[in-house]
Amino acid sequence: MPLATATLRRTRRLAVASLLAAAALPLTACQGGGDPAPAASSAAAGDPTAADGGSGGAPDKGATRTGAGQTSAAGGSGARDGASAGNKGVDGTWAGTLRWLSEDQLTVAPEGGTEQAFHLTDSTKALGAAALCEAPDGRVHTDGSGYGTTSCSLADLRKAARLGTVEVRVTVAHGTATKIAEHYRP
Repeated sequence: MPLATATLRRTRRLAVASLLAAAALPLTACQGGGDPAPAASSAAAGDPTAADGGSGGAPDKGATRTGAGQTSAAGGSGARDGASAGNKGVDGTWAGTLRWLSEDQLTVAPEGGTEQAFHLTDSTKALGAAALCEAPDGRVHTDGSGYGTTSCSLADLRKAARLGTVEVRVTVAHGTATKIAEHYRP
C-alpha cells in the first residue's frame, strides 16, 4: 500500500503543477497585454524597475515620472504600472516602429528597446502625416514636434502596422492605445 499512496501523491502534485503552469501562461503571453499582473511577471524575470513602476528602458532615453506607479518615456523607453496602482495593463508613451500583432493588438518597437504590445479600440485616436494617411488637401500636416495631425482610420493604422515601416509615438493607458501619431520624416 505505501507504493500506491506515494504514486497517488505524486500524481496529485503533477496535476496541481500542471494547473498552475496553465494558469500562468496568459500572464506571460506578452508584455502588458491587459493582464492584471504584468508588473509581477516582469519583476520575477529580473527587471528591478518593474515592481515600482519604473522605466523599462535605459535612463538616457528620457523617461520621466508622471504619477503614482506610472512613467512616461520618450525615445523608446516604456512604463509598467506598479502593483499598488491597481490598473490593468501598462501606462506610458513609446516611440518606435509600428508593427502588426493581431486585428486588435499592435506593437511599437523602439530602436534599441523592448517591443511593447497594446490594444486598439474604437476610441483610439490615429493621427497621420503622410505614410499613415494623407490629408484631404494632399499636404503634410504636423505639430511642432514633427508628429502628424491628420485624423486617420483604424483601417489605415492596421495597414501601416502590417507594413512595419511607419514610425509612431503611442500613448497607452491601461494597456490600450489612446493616441497613435505618425512621426513624419521628409
